[in-house]
This record gives sequence, C-alpha cells and structure tokens, in this order.
Amino acid sequence: MNFNFHNDSIRGILRNPGHEEADISDIETFLAFARLANGIFREMNSDLAKRGASQGRVIVLSLLSRSTPHDMTPSELALLADVTRGTMTGLIDGLERDGLIERVAHKGDRRMVTVRLKEDGQAFLDDILPYYKNLIKTLLSDFTEEDHEMMRRLLVKMKGSFERIWQASECGGAVKGEPPEK
Repeated sequence: MNFNFHNDSIRGILRNPGHEEADISDIETFLAFARLANGIFREMNSDLAKRGASQGRVIVLSLLSRSTPHDMTPSELALLADVTRGTMTGLIDGLERDGLIERVAHKGDRRMVTVRLKEDGQAFLDDILPYYKNLIKTLLSDFTEEDHEMMRRLLVKMKGSFERIWQASECGGAVKGEPPEK
C-alpha cells in the first residue's frame, strides 16, 4: 500500500493540539522520512517503467544473477524478495514471457521447477544497473563519510524499532501504534 504522507491533512490530524513537543518531533521526522521514501520510489518506478523494468523484476534478476550457476525455486525467490508466492509467480511469468529467465525441471524432484537467468536477462540487468548506481551517487553526492555513518546508524535504529513493533503485533503483544515506554 502506498500512503501519501506529504498530504497536509494527514499532518494536521497527527499534529492535533495537546501533543507533547516530543510527539510532534517524532511525527515530523517520520513524515519527512516517509515523504522522501515515497518520492524516491515513485520516481524510480517511473524511470524503470520507461526502461521496461520494475523494482520487482530487477530484484528477481539480481537474485538469480547472484545465485548463478545455481537455479532457484520460486519459493526461494519469493522469500528472498520478501513478496508472496503469488506475486513471485506473476514476476516470473512476465520475465519468462520476455525471454529473460526460464523455468527448468528440478534436478532432484521432477514435480518442482527452478528458475534460471538467461543471457538476455543478465544483459537486461547489466543495462539497468548503471541507472541504480547513478541514482544512488546523485542522491548521496552531498554526504560526507560522517553523514553516511550517521545515516546508517539512524536507519539501523529505526529498523530495530520497526521490527519490534511488527514482531510484537504478530505475536499478540502490543498493538501496532502503541509506543514503547521510554
């Protein structure tokens, strides 16, 4: 689901009077992060579509490229790409239709298939990778080494909070949205 976090009405609701200043600081930091992430992915999706690609397609091709010469099962790909098996089936179908990958009978179990990257798939990936490198270089061109280190530390910290919230909610613990005690 893609939320539009730059919408001022959402900001207004989240910043209702009565919130402590720390709450407002948390909200503004989160909204700034979410707006940036949405903007980056929106532009990436648009740029990749012009090249006949998508983030999902690039991820599948990258995973297969890294596993070469070994094939991968669709369920392995789904797990590593963090998508459902149904989503992965759609990605595989499209990539196979475009001649970038092929389904191959599993060597040990004829009931299973594996997925293999074809030469055209590697060539397609090789054509797309400079786009990613240029995007990253451009986005982070003003960062110093200290900025990079600080950003990585902050993102690791935020990821840890995110994982704790989701793990607790999946285990019947804290309700999503309830902040931890400080």
